[in-house]
Amino acid sequence: MKKVNLLIFILFLSLCSTTSNDGVASLSSDTTTTSVIAEEDYPIVLTQCLNEEKGYNIATPFDIEDLKSTINQLSNSKEEQLQLREDVDYCISKYNLWSDSSSLNPEELAKVYDENLELAKCLREKGLNVPDPSQQEPKVDLSGLKESKDDIMPLLQECGWQK
Repeated sequence: MKKVNLLIFILFLSLCSTTSNDGVASLSSDTTTTSVIAEEDYPIVLTQCLNEEKGYNIATPFDIEDLKSTINQLSNSKEEQLQLREDVDYCISKYNLWSDSSSLNPEELAKVYDENLELAKCLREKGLNVPDPSQQEPKVDLSGLKESKDDIMPLLQECGWQK
């Protein structure tokens, strides 16, 4: 049960833990229109994370190959390579980029999907317009919400979501 709660927490954080409004879901005191991260936007999200959260100055990449080439040119020493790898891993984990859901146990995926269906249903009963997750995309999509973080957090907790 703790693993499932942790997965839900991580999925929720991946949707709402950035301050950028460029297609990344977020919960903030002001209302913004956001969306779920599309795979073709992963290099952009990774670049923004590295620039904003880790202090790099990387130009927005054209595609993943452009980003790989730029990142390969950033480090001159072994220490810089290790730090860069840690920073890239941090951003990939934080925003759940390039995750391989096929590596998860199908029973665990089904359980997460079922729990997220219940969470979405509960949030709708509380007045939030949240669509059901799909089996291909088992995350609860909070991207279309206009409510502030202060309005949403108590509802999430009432519906059984835990920090």
